[in-house]
Amino acid sequence: MEEKKKSAEQKGKQTHNKAIIGVLIAVILVGGCVSAYYMYHRHQIKELLSAEGIYQGITIGGVDVAGMSQEEAVAALQQQYTDAVDTQKVTLSFEEDKWEMTFRELGAGYQLEKAVETAYQTGREGTDKERYAVGNTLLKDGMDIEVEFTYEDEAMQTALEKVAEEFDRHAEDSTVSRSNGKFVVTEEKVGRVMNQEETKANVAAVLETKVSGEAKIVAEVEEPKITAEDNSHVTDLIGTYKTTYTMSDKNRNTNLAVGCNYINGTVLAPGDVFSANVELGPQTYAGGYRDAAVYNNGKVESGIAGGVCQVTTTLYNAAIMAELEIVERHPHSMTVGYVPLGRDAAVAGTYKDLKFRNNTEYPILIEAYASGGNLVMNIYGHEEHSSSRKVEFQTVYESTIAKPAEIVTEDPNMPEGEREVTSWGKEGCKVSVYKIVYENGKQISNEWFSSSSYRSTADEVTVGTKKPEEKTEETAQTSAAGQGGFGIQ
Repeated sequence: MEEKKKSAEQKGKQTHNKAIIGVLIAVILVGGCVSAYYMYHRHQIKELLSAEGIYQGITIGGVDVAGMSQEEAVAALQQQYTDAVDTQKVTLSFEEDKWEMTFRELGAGYQLEKAVETAYQTGREGTDKERYAVGNTLLKDGMDIEVEFTYEDEAMQTALEKVAEEFDRHAEDSTVSRSNGKFVVTEEKVGRVMNQEETKANVAAVLETKVSGEAKIVAEVEEPKITAEDNSHVTDLIGTYKTTYTMSDKNRNTNLAVGCNYINGTVLAPGDVFSANVELGPQTYAGGYRDAAVYNNGKVESGIAGGVCQVTTTLYNAAIMAELEIVERHPHSMTVGYVPLGRDAAVAGTYKDLKFRNNTEYPILIEAYASGGNLVMNIYGHEEHSSSRKVEFQTVYESTIAKPAEIVTEDPNMPEGEREVTSWGKEGCKVSVYKIVYENGKQISNEWFSSSSYRSTADEVTVGTKKPEEKTEETAQTSAAGQGGFGIQ
């Protein structure tokens, strides 16, 4: 029994030892396999990282570019992404109006070179450990590089400005004119102006989707200042005045006609200010004006646009008869003969202008013409005063401004004692104008309206300074002999 028992124990030990040995052998075999696999995997990563082109496992936007050079990768991607920016469009819309622009026209595009550079550098930068980790990722999962989509603000702005040139439509006022004694009124037009900043934001929102879409144009409405309804009230002659001129001065008369043509048809909205220097156009030969008499430093000389002051003076008187607000008015340096003193209005350069404001509730229309020796200014609008109201302007002479001392010029060729007036001066004066208002034939007011001062000018005189010749005995004898000879003949 004991022998059998010992024999069994020995067999158990043998079996146990065999099991241990088997496990050890298995462990050795598995370890060897793992080691072999590790060595093989490491070899694969090393081989991957030693490639010349873009590493295996890298795609750009889903396109396999493994093994390609940077130039080859760009070429492979070019067609797909070029088509994208050339075929995708943004449609700008406003009501029924539409404008189409490609993504490229809006400065949008894909940064292919940047994506390819990123792909090429993937696994090539960093420490060996970092590169190994990247290589391991590329073998196991691969890596896709996204192509960045961008757009240039400046290019988009340029594209929108081009559209705005067609889109923007400034408001147009209703016009009123007279034809054959009747008023003709046109309809106004509402304007629109693109709000480029807000429209740009709408365009950018479409571009961000990377596919075609519609972007609304944001517009600001521009209302006209004068409507047809406003102009329908222009029915009354609220102010008129006429001056006369001679028909003999051709150049001056041309200037009168040219000035009237510039002003004729002018419409002022309520609150607008008329400026003669603006409305008379360029006072140049190109503007149609000619040389004619003008005042210059107390003298009458020839100058461009001579005579336009009669145009502005006539208009000034029509404006005050219409009881419009006078903003700026200047008297001439010397008196003029075609209106009462104190009721002239000179213009000169940029320092003398005639300005008046439409202080009524409705537009006014100015009608101006010069014909047959008459210069006429009519102002039409809506009469706000009673039909029984009458306005007059009265000039009150305040004082005389004496001539300054005469200006003497000596002439050595004129005999001493002789004197010639070459230019007669003028006395100046100061005047005031009063506005008198009547209602139903009864005076209700008499108020100061304006003051004017006209300069005096000196007489200009030439005096001789040549002394008489002194007679000698010789010259006296010669003179007598000569006289005797003539007597014999």
